[in-house]
Amino acid sequence: MSLTISLRSETLKLKRTLSLYLCVLAAAFGPFMSFLEYIDMDPAAPKGLPWIDHFMRGREPLCAALLPLYVILICTLLLQIEYRDKTWKQVLSSPQKMINVFLAKFITLQLMILLFLLGFNLFMAITALVAEVLHPELYNGKIDFYKIFTTNAQSYILIIGVSAVQFWLSLRFKNFIAPLAIGFGLWFLAPMMLFQFKWSIVEQYPYAFTMLSVLPSFMPTFKANAISYQLYSIATAVVFLSLAFVEFKTRKIRG
Repeated sequence: MSLTISLRSETLKLKRTLSLYLCVLAAAFGPFMSFLEYIDMDPAAPKGLPWIDHFMRGREPLCAALLPLYVILICTLLLQIEYRDKTWKQVLSSPQKMINVFLAKFITLQLMILLFLLGFNLFMAITALVAEVLHPELYNGKIDFYKIFTTNAQSYILIIGVSAVQFWLSLRFKNFIAPLAIGFGLWFLAPMMLFQFKWSIVEQYPYAFTMLSVLPSFMPTFKANAISYQLYSIATAVVFLSLAFVEFKTRKIRG
């Protein structure tokens, strides 16, 4: 059985979960907060701002909290399907290669992350229309679609390391609480490392990469090294995805 068929099987399983609802609700949360800001906006606010400011302002909460938290939640939800339904034996007895089963699950996770980013940008576009209605002179000028695309691509690369770590954790534990608790704890450690302990190692810490990428916008003295963060994220993904596959083949993680 090919990887394509395995992937189709994994995507069909989403119909039995809350994954798509979680994706839509999580993607809409940040733009909804922007909508509330436009309602209460100070009449003396600057006018004639470039449209890209609207999308970049929405990226701050996305990278600081929404994206990593969504990845932790969606990864746990997707990987617990087989444990919840006790279908691992059925899946592995089907004519599918183990590598195809493994990759299909990871690719499905990545598709859900990309769908979340797409939804977030669509909702941000809707709030842009709201802003135009409520404050016609607030924004002016063309939209820089290239910058929107590149910043979203950057956000995706920055989170791919976390997705691999959470993928490994969610495969490893039958109890869904364990990967959730560990994931939230690791994410919460990132701002502690940066603001309270002031550890320089935070710049090699996967759960901090998305937050660090937007930090210069509200902490100008901080110099983000976005290229290094992306490379570290890719390296983290390779290491933990390899570890997850080795455990998937050798340990009885399927229950």
